[in-house]
Order: sequence, then C-alpha cells, then structure tokens
Amino acid sequence: MYRFSMSSTLYFPRLSLVLAVLATGIAVSCGGKNDGDGSSQGSGGIGGHGGSGGAGDGVGGVGPGSGSGFGDGGAGLDFAGSHGSSGTDGGGGGACQQLDITFEPQTPTVMIVVDRSGSMYGSGFWDPLKTAVLSVVDRLQDRVRFGFLTFTGTANQQCPLLAGADGIALNHHAAIAAAYDEASTVPPGKLETPTAMTFNETVVPELLAFPEPGPKYILFVTDGEPDRCDDVRAECARDDVVGAVQDAYEQGIGTFVFGLGSGALAQHLQDVANAGAGQPVERPRSGTDADCFLGAGTYADAGGTATYYTPDPTDASSLEDELDAAIAGVKSCTFDLQGSIEVDLRNASLGQVLLDGTPVPYDAQNGWTMESATQLTLVGDACEQLKDAQEISFDFPCEILVPQ
Repeated sequence: MYRFSMSSTLYFPRLSLVLAVLATGIAVSCGGKNDGDGSSQGSGGIGGHGGSGGAGDGVGGVGPGSGSGFGDGGAGLDFAGSHGSSGTDGGGGGACQQLDITFEPQTPTVMIVVDRSGSMYGSGFWDPLKTAVLSVVDRLQDRVRFGFLTFTGTANQQCPLLAGADGIALNHHAAIAAAYDEASTVPPGKLETPTAMTFNETVVPELLAFPEPGPKYILFVTDGEPDRCDDVRAECARDDVVGAVQDAYEQGIGTFVFGLGSGALAQHLQDVANAGAGQPVERPRSGTDADCFLGAGTYADAGGTATYYTPDPTDASSLEDELDAAIAGVKSCTFDLQGSIEVDLRNASLGQVLLDGTPVPYDAQNGWTMESATQLTLVGDACEQLKDAQEISFDFPCEILVPQ
C-alpha cells in the first residue's frame, strides 16, 4: 500500500502497485480575524463552533475542538477535526487553522485483448502469457477494472471468433481465469487474426459504452500479422489496425502493445504503439502500399517513439515484469475531491501540486487544472510525468476551499 505523510504526499513505491493511487490528506492552513469589536477575548469552542468574540480590540483566544471561533456577527464554518481559532482584532470574518481534505484518483479501466491465432499456441507463447496475465490481474484487481477478450477467426466460417469474460469490473480475476481456461482449447480450422475488425466492432464500442469514470486503455497482446480473415496483403491489414487504434485514441482510449516480431512486423508493432499513444505513425515505404490505403490510417514522414513491449515469450517472470511495466502507464491523471468541499475556481491557481517535489505549473496545456470545482486533472507533459513519478503532493490554502 502507499505510505501517507503529514506533508500530504502520495507515494508510488513499487511499479506493481503504481495503480493503487489512494486518497491522500492535504493539510491546509490560514489565520483568521475576529469579527467582534470589543475588548474581551474570544475562545475556541471544544468539539463544536468556537465561542464568540467580545466587544473591543482584544486578542482572540485559540482553543482545541472541531469548530472555528469567530466574533459575533461573523460567518462560522464547522469542519470536523479542525482547530477553532478566533481572530486578533476586530474586522473581517475568520478562517480555518487546519483542514484535512482528500483527492482520490479515478479508477482506470483496462481491456486485455489477446490474439488467439494459431501461432500463439504453436510458439509456446500461450501458457507463459496466461500465467503472467492472471498473476497481474490477481494482484491489481482491487484497483483496476479489467476486461478480457481473445480473438481469432476462420475464413468463410466465423470472423471474428471471440471468447472472453463477461463485462468489465473490479475483482474480476475469477471470471477472467475461467475465460482464459476456455480459450486455451485450440479451435479447429485455419486460424486468422482479424485485429482491426475486433477493435472496431467489439473492443472500442464496449469501452465507450462502459459508464464508469476514469481512463480507459487496451492492452493488446499479439505475435503475428493481422489480416481480414482472408489472404489480403499484409500491408492492407496493417493499415486497418493503425486506423482502428488511432480512432480509439481520438475517442479517449489508449492502446499499449505487447508483442513479438521482427523486420516488417516489428515496424508494424511500433506503428500501433505510436497510434495508441497519439504519436505520429511513419508513412509506409512499400511501393505497393497505395493499392490498399483507403484512408484507414493517418501517416507522417517520421514516426513517434512510443514503447512497445517485447518480452521473452517463454519466460513467465519476464512476461509478468513487462506486463507490470505496460500497465504502469494507466495511472489516472484525474483526481476527484472527496467530501462536502469544493475549490473556489476564481482562486484555484493559489493551490500547488508537486511531482517528486517539483512544482507543477497551473497550466491547462502542460500542467494541472481544475476541470470543475471538485475535479483536478494533470494534462499534457504533467500527465506524462506522473507515469514515472514516485510521489504526488497537493497543497491548497483553506481560503480557496468552500463547503458545498
């Protein structure tokens, strides 16, 4: 689990726990002024509202309790666990001395999509992969919503041919394990790899229809060339996949690629990883590619550098480590403010967010911003930096916090 500190810092101590971004207390403080106009001391209430200030310019007293002491006529706010405080002289209303609030990250959703083509069984990849996937799901199932789908197809019969666990949920290991066991039986016939069809017709629509908040991702596992359940040229099927993954990204669904391949296939895996991260995809160089490019993918002169994962297919430990590394990228960049409190958006810039001790700018392009009075989001460069960060800290002065 994550460690909590009085400095309102949330730690990410291990990669395998990087998704357990739990709530962190945020200590905020500010002084206050008595709203009375007499000479006697006010007193902090114990376990309730603070006492009222007397008449004159006396120094307000400070007492323990859960209320805030204000002079007569001042607006009193009662925050459980904060210390009462009256002001030092007559004048404006008071404020809290200490207030604990909670930012909680949204729960990510990951759909694991596994290529079930014939080569997955014949290569010795299937069983070690299954062991690694189920281990990671078991460990993270209380912090990540998982879905699971395998796909293949048989030409002129059924394409795609799908098998998987019903639904997307937390604590989904048992259902995924049962579905994986069922998919471990090799279907009859010549098995195909209709990747784009599976994404466009099933995976992306299911994720878009899933109503829970939080980031959504596809973890795509493959060891072979895509196709259309026919003998179309490989370049055409690759273009289909790039287009499908780019379309998913534009709709808010990222894709991580976990695959094996060399030569042209390795380049395709890099292209899919770039598409899934919103990075440019290099234009294919084959002179015959134009024959099947009907606008599925969008290309540039130079491609991006998104990571795609290439583990040893026969080493379960290596597979598990690589899966951990891939899923590390699903840390949520959106944090919901818990409880009956909200941020005054007019003064939100007075708050502070730090990653590994370094301040993050209040910037709607590459820093942090308030999407609403109760939702904070890291965007652009700051969201990318969160993926590798070991700690995140929040510091919001109490004068910009408003009870709902």
